[in-house]
Amino acid sequence: MRKGSSCAARYHKIQMLRCFRIVTALVLGLAAASAWEDPHKKDVGDKNLALRTPEAIAAGGALFASACAGCHGRKGEGGRGPRLNEGYTIQGAPDDRLFSSIKNGVKGTSMPPFDLPEIQIRELLGFVRNLSAPAAEAPAPGNAEAGSALFYGKAGCGGCHSIRGRGGSLGPDLTNVGAERSLLRLRATIMAPRLLPSGDYRGARLTLKSGKTLEGVLRSATNYEYQLQSADGNLHRLAAEDLKEVVYREGPVMPSFANRLSATEIDDILSFLARQTVRPRVSD
Repeated sequence: MRKGSSCAARYHKIQMLRCFRIVTALVLGLAAASAWEDPHKKDVGDKNLALRTPEAIAAGGALFASACAGCHGRKGEGGRGPRLNEGYTIQGAPDDRLFSSIKNGVKGTSMPPFDLPEIQIRELLGFVRNLSAPAAEAPAPGNAEAGSALFYGKAGCGGCHSIRGRGGSLGPDLTNVGAERSLLRLRATIMAPRLLPSGDYRGARLTLKSGKTLEGVLRSATNYEYQLQSADGNLHRLAAEDLKEVVYREGPVMPSFANRLSATEIDDILSFLARQTVRPRVSD
């Protein structure tokens, strides 16, 4: 009897110890979960930190102009501080890290902390995100339908650029431009076009030894061959040894629309271009 009672008591103690360990693990797990969530709730609110509505971005832009532009440039182009309008610096960083950089500053750099209300930091973050976000992911101004009519009509963009097979081929294809360019870069290209760093789409006039002259944009140029696309869309492949003269056009082929279109019309074209993406837009 004593031996049986001793075994039963030992079994009971083991079961009680197991229950205690399970309960302890549950309590610690809940405590850990609370510790994980609380800093976000207390310091930075919900996980959607960047406010991306047009109104919030405009408010963030006003804050940026007064508090950040002195170091980062008026449009985030960089200065004493790093560039913010393109590249992995912003695109690759999560919202909570950027929020902390604004609120607490960055140790070892000249980036100071900003004692601002949470809502203002979120507006500022939304503006900074918008600087480099693909146009398809940013709230675009203007009317897309009106922009489409301008693109293929008054502005004449469709004469050089193609979207999903519609339009010309003298300029770059814009089928996916909303996912490849930010609104800021699209606006800059429309207002003040520049030559591409690669030299692609550079205007040129080629004169052959036979006296024939061709004008258009260069697709390729080597020591052996030049490929030039003329305004009619035809691609001409010319042996370098057959050329008498090559004259490059000064500046980009694309004209500036700063004085050709109104501010409203430019916004409409931007809205149309922002929708050009091979992936569905988040808001669609």
